[in-house]
Amino acid sequence: MVTEQPPIPSPSTPGGAGALVRRYWLPALLIALVSFLHYNTAIHIHALHGIYRRLYYFPIVIAAFRGGVRGGLLAAVLVVAMYLPHAFGLIGFDPAATTEKVLEMVLYLALGLLAGKLVERIDAARGRLARTAADLQDALDEKTRMEDELVRTARLAAVGRLSAGLAHEIRNPLASIQGSAEVLADDFPADHPKSDLLRILLQEAGRLNQVLTRFLAFARSEPGERAVFDLGEEVRAVADLLRHRPEEPVVVVRNAGGPCPAFANREQVRQVLLNLGLNAVAASGTSGRTSFSVERRDERAVCRVCDTGPGFTSEGLDNFGTPFYSTRREGTGLGLATSLRLAEDMGGTLTVDRGFAPGACVVLALPAADPEEMSRNGT
Repeated sequence: MVTEQPPIPSPSTPGGAGALVRRYWLPALLIALVSFLHYNTAIHIHALHGIYRRLYYFPIVIAAFRGGVRGGLLAAVLVVAMYLPHAFGLIGFDPAATTEKVLEMVLYLALGLLAGKLVERIDAARGRLARTAADLQDALDEKTRMEDELVRTARLAAVGRLSAGLAHEIRNPLASIQGSAEVLADDFPADHPKSDLLRILLQEAGRLNQVLTRFLAFARSEPGERAVFDLGEEVRAVADLLRHRPEEPVVVVRNAGGPCPAFANREQVRQVLLNLGLNAVAASGTSGRTSFSVERRDERAVCRVCDTGPGFTSEGLDNFGTPFYSTRREGTGLGLATSLRLAEDMGGTLTVDRGFAPGACVVLALPAADPEEMSRNGT
């Protein structure tokens, strides 16, 4: 992504009176010092007057470096103004020939112009180099982003192939195992020792079937039919589901006033919100709190799902949405990955608010819709 760079400051950039003083105080001081020496040196000391005339070149060059053409010419004009009274005997007298003194003043002006031009060219080249470096950095960032996206796409493709194989190789035998276990369970009363083994077998078969279902949901790339609905209503429904869990978590919903219409697949949005809510409740624990907040930002309907748990680790942030990465022992690492894919398929985003603390906060942003359209659809 190429970003617009701020203009490169140039020595010739104008400023206020304070900026002028800070920029040109040294050349002005040197000009005053050389002029003072000129004025107070005896006429018969020709060599010193010649040296003083050459010393004027230094403040002119310094001013050119600090202000470009404008600074160089300004210092040159000031030098000429300070030297003229001395050159023609109004304050002291420079014993050099008149032609030499006039040519010297012309050289002051020429040096100020030439040095200023050179400095401005250097500044322009430096600015071009800085902008080129910024563009290259943007290109490198974009390349890195695209490489990450390609890696993620390759992982998703691999998961898709794996899920298809799992569906074929596991689901049918698993259904047979589960059905057989249910039949056998009818032959043993609840107090029979083998009843517990069959119960474990049924539970594990069900858990394996759930894992397989998650694989298939993650691999399936079907954005589904989109419609306009109230995101706040979906959030409240998911919050009610979470509140009725056995551990009775504290779930809070904050709605920024009125409906928040979104344009997406309602069922998939509920799946994403439920995944995020379950993760938040698990992270908060029984003593923590999970909060949902809904608002509209520009052209986005936004839901923030926050918790008071330990938050994301740096490794967790780097692997956010990565398939099979989970910080929980019982997790498959597919909940966030599936949610991220669904959000992107619906034209939205799923990101982490890295500045949120303490705890963690995941932000779901979906395409917003017109409230009038939601009213027309009767939602």
